[in-house]
Amino acid sequence: MLYISVENEGEFLKITIPRLSTSNAITFCRTLQECQRDDTYFFDVSGVNNYEPLPMLLTAASIRQFCEQRDLGPWDIQLLYSENKNYDYACHMGFFQAAGFPQGKAPGEAPGSSSYIPLTKLNIGEMQQEAIENGEYMEQGDLIERKSDELAAVLAQGNRELQKMFRYLIREAIRNVPEHAGTNEVWICGQYWHNRDKAEIAILDEGIGVYESLKQNRIHREYVTNNEEALRWAIKPGISVAFNPARGQRSQDTWANSGYGLFMISEICKATNGWLTFVSGDDCLRVYPNGNGVYGAHFKGTALGIRIKPSCVSEYQSLIDSVRKSGEDTAKAIKNSFKEASTPSKGLMY
Repeated sequence: MLYISVENEGEFLKITIPRLSTSNAITFCRTLQECQRDDTYFFDVSGVNNYEPLPMLLTAASIRQFCEQRDLGPWDIQLLYSENKNYDYACHMGFFQAAGFPQGKAPGEAPGSSSYIPLTKLNIGEMQQEAIENGEYMEQGDLIERKSDELAAVLAQGNRELQKMFRYLIREAIRNVPEHAGTNEVWICGQYWHNRDKAEIAILDEGIGVYESLKQNRIHREYVTNNEEALRWAIKPGISVAFNPARGQRSQDTWANSGYGLFMISEICKATNGWLTFVSGDDCLRVYPNGNGVYGAHFKGTALGIRIKPSCVSEYQSLIDSVRKSGEDTAKAIKNSFKEASTPSKGLMY
């Protein structure tokens, strides 16, 4: 199957984007970088009949990076969208403006609803500054917790247990960004398909990536020698760039990273009959209830697609406790890991 079609129309290059499934979006990220250079590019979404959270974030970010690498301005890219029945939805979600096109709403402009969180860009530094200006002096972790709860409430429809789970997944993904990615900017998008009993939350940053982050710690360099290994290690319990064997257990700071976030997220996805898609650098790790798979990718940064089956979430804390205990037991045999999850990763903040 041809995931991305490129046609030379003489004065411009036309790039045809097919249905935005997760696998197609991952392939798109890789093949877009191989396109020949031209003065003008037309991106044709006329045949796109499906827009999901992770594919939208990945595709938009890949087009942004493509334009930055080739020094393209807004006048150098055009959008073709004739007869696209889902064009209005993509406009409303902020997909096109996130990619650099003028069409539709700006990211975060749509208010969200009981079924979706539009593409939204968060700047954690700006959140802190805004809080100070409002007379609130909060730790970064507390700010992320509050924002995560606001976003979770949009999707949960008053289901308190589900809101706790959405908040946990969003928070654990976002709070990794400033410490590990080397950036304060993070993108989020979410969708809850009530009639199909599935929900997806996608988180993306354009920071240094997982491999470069883990390599900063000399202890991990002994175990992590390539990008694929970095992704596999990152979902093990207790793996953090902050790990220091001389210090023993992590800092006493409540919000200090203990390296359990990605492990907890991946195991929760498996326990709720969902999946995790984890993209960074030239690899994509997909985690399913019955096993994992690694695929080729190309993305400067890190992206997570978190899929769960909401009907499987009945007792939030019981599920968190079960997964956390399993992780702490596993971590005992991992030399370069923290042996105990942080208070946030234990789900005990509320």
